[in-house]
Amino acid sequence: MSELGWLTQPAVFPWAALALGLCVGSFLNVVIHRLPRMIERDWRKQCAEIAGTPPQAQDQGRYNLLVPRSACPSCGRGIRAIENVPVLSWLALRGKCAGCGAGICLRYPAVELLAGLGTGWAAWHFGCSLAGAGAALFIWCAIALAFIDQATGYLPDDITLPLMWAGLLLNLGGT
Repeated sequence: MSELGWLTQPAVFPWAALALGLCVGSFLNVVIHRLPRMIERDWRKQCAEIAGTPPQAQDQGRYNLLVPRSACPSCGRGIRAIENVPVLSWLALRGKCAGCGAGICLRYPAVELLAGLGTGWAAWHFGCSLAGAGAALFIWCAIALAFIDQATGYLPDDITLPLMWAGLLLNLGGT
């Protein structure tokens, strides 16, 4: 058995997938929060360009899924790595910012749990296969789309179109 072959064992793989899903859920929270803002920012830049006016100050600087680092919306304090452990950090902090004590929305651990449980289920149901990876990808995208849609009414093409193509490609071979 290879060094990492134990990860694909039926008794272990769903648990490893659950841990991966929790981490992906943490990133999905960033996507849910930032992607609509990135889209709106791009729209404002395009409108300013068409109108021949300079972009607004709030639309300057780098803002994407990786930059800037996550911070408390109330006090602006950066979130440390130890405070970014899926679900456990939220529980340890009792749902409050470590800096200012402001409440942290229940949505964050809910998204992490949904992604973790969904990924664990996909791994249990499909095993270590292309179908399992496709199911996990669909679950992650569906979570992000559902929460973005609930908050903004948007279904971003940045998620829907790659998801459509991935589904078509996965089903070419009967996956």
